Amino acid sequence: MAVKLSTPAGGGATFLFCVVLALINWHISLSAADCTFSVNNPAATGCVHYDLSALQNSKGYKVSGLAGTAYSYVANVCGNVDKSALPASCGSLPDAPVFQVDGSGSSASCHDLGLLSSQATYPYDTTNATAGVRVVYYNGANNSLDRDTTARRPDYGSLGIGDEEHSHPLQDLQDITPNTRAILIDLICDPSAGVGSPQFQSEWPDFTYRMTWRSAHACPASTATAACPAAPFEPTWQSLSFRPAPLWFDDVKFGIFIHWGLFSVPSFGSEWYWHSLETGQARYVDFHNRVYGCSGVQPEKFNCTGPEFTYADFTSMFHAEMYDPDAWAQLFKNAGAKYVVLTSKHHEGWCNFPSAQHWNWNSMDVGPHRDLVGELTDSVRAAGLTMGLYHSMREWYNPIFLQDNANNCTNPMFVDEVLIPTLKDMTTRYKPDVIWADGAAGDNPCSRDSVKYWKAPEFLSWLYNESPVKDTVLVNSRWGTGSGGDYTTGPDRWTPGAKVPNKWESCFTIQQHSWGWDRTEGIENFFNTTDLIYQLVNTVACNGNLLLNIGPTADGRIVPAFEERLLQMGAWLKVNGEAIYGTKPWRAQNDTVHQRIWYTQSKMSGDVYAVSFDWPAHVNGKPGDVVLTQIKDAGAGVSVEMLGMEGKLTTQQGSDGLHITVPDMDRVLLPVDHAWVFAISGMQ
Repeated sequence: MAVKLSTPAGGGATFLFCVVLALINWHISLSAADCTFSVNNPAATGCVHYDLSALQNSKGYKVSGLAGTAYSYVANVCGNVDKSALPASCGSLPDAPVFQVDGSGSSASCHDLGLLSSQATYPYDTTNATAGVRVVYYNGANNSLDRDTTARRPDYGSLGIGDEEHSHPLQDLQDITPNTRAILIDLICDPSAGVGSPQFQSEWPDFTYRMTWRSAHACPASTATAACPAAPFEPTWQSLSFRPAPLWFDDVKFGIFIHWGLFSVPSFGSEWYWHSLETGQARYVDFHNRVYGCSGVQPEKFNCTGPEFTYADFTSMFHAEMYDPDAWAQLFKNAGAKYVVLTSKHHEGWCNFPSAQHWNWNSMDVGPHRDLVGELTDSVRAAGLTMGLYHSMREWYNPIFLQDNANNCTNPMFVDEVLIPTLKDMTTRYKPDVIWADGAAGDNPCSRDSVKYWKAPEFLSWLYNESPVKDTVLVNSRWGTGSGGDYTTGPDRWTPGAKVPNKWESCFTIQQHSWGWDRTEGIENFFNTTDLIYQLVNTVACNGNLLLNIGPTADGRIVPAFEERLLQMGAWLKVNGEAIYGTKPWRAQNDTVHQRIWYTQSKMSGDVYAVSFDWPAHVNGKPGDVVLTQIKDAGAGVSVEMLGMEGKLTTQQGSDGLHITVPDMDRVLLPVDHAWVFAISGMQ
């Protein structure tokens, strides 16, 4: 972050003191006439300067809020809004660059969003500072704030966000007072956009409002070789929430999740095998005692004679002798995936890499005697894909973690001595571009707290300020209660079925009940390829990414049932990928009449894609129609083609929607099955 500061009265010594204080506390004095900003360019050593003075408007720009709400906004990019043009209820509030107006007329209420004296600036794209600039105003307040948020936006709870295990990603952040409000304005360089105007995007986390503004005036005014002064992200959720997420993540759409660990040896039930065993679940104890030896779990209940065999003894059976990371990476690439997330450590505490904090409980010291994470990281990057790592924060039976819980977390030794050193070592060594946290629910209410126990903001401030991946890395939102993140991860297999305004990710399994390989399940317990493509399409249509999970075997194989589905998805994406990669949600996510039709839109061309999971019916040899009821007036210039088929299709605009005639043909002549994509261009 860098800003231009006006010189206060009082001389040079006072000015130097104020500059230092501003950079430490991010409290920047900005005059109404000063609309220049400077940010560091991570792509090269130097500084990028922006002059936004052409966008100043003391009356403010009017911005509509989310559909279905009574909220609207009045925004000025670098100066306070003239309150004389606002409802009377705004008059008693502090001066601010943005106001939120609820309702209209004399009954309208008002909230100030941010203060001009509390401002921070970042590159819009953390990997390219010439793409635009993010301007943040924070510490806006309203002491009469109504904490009921359901009237302000869709009920995200009804979409399945949040449960006891995974904290509500939109809940209030614990280190922000009930009065705090912030506004983030992303000014995006677009030479063809003219002045443009701000558009409301989302509110996430609570009381942090995000707008985008495409403008020719948001392009760099100049660059310099010298670096700008930069202030760090502070270890608070509010400060961390201001960080722009690297843009690469929104374009890739599809990733592979890999659950692999010591639980892959028994491969029975789920990756929670150890926990299920130790808590005395009869199915697990009976199986373990019969197949491996006496577990020692509740011997008075589960009679067992013979040699002892504890969970730790599985290390002698975890060899990964068939593990070929190059073959894995090529399979993921052929599947059409763009990023990979591997378990570095699950809740059992076993590490798939050498870890000083996990002596004799990692894949280098015992078991395979290989750095499983390092090998796959190299192979994935060699295949042109992006590498990420899953890391469980808790460890079920780590004595230090159990002691922390017994002490009511008054002294978080596990976090200080095990978790954070391991995370920093993993990050420095492998440089992952995704860190996927999990397991922060803990076994005690105190160990669910993202700030007081897990100290997540402390680690993330290091990650964003100092780590070797500070400009490219993203993190999810499972860091404990009250946590934020670069994108939202809801509950497992989350399928909201409606647009979520902020970026989100669905982690979904191919096996229906387990994340780790479960050899007890038959093929009937696997989602078929059409199911998985449907999950991908409706996730992307609703502003998400799909992270699709596989569970390798203990000897390092990806079984044919996984491989087949991945390759079939890759074949579909090879033909239809333009409807997935680099797209954004369209104004409608799916067809209200024909609900197995989903829509996306190209960011580059603006073309709309309609993905239908039903082949049009043909009656008596006559061509069938696909009717897109969300398109009521396509205009005379509309053109439609089916991806994978030569030529344009005949269309007719009807009162019920756009009719697309599909020739009567044998579907086996098409290059793919499962779903068919209609690319629609030239709509008015």
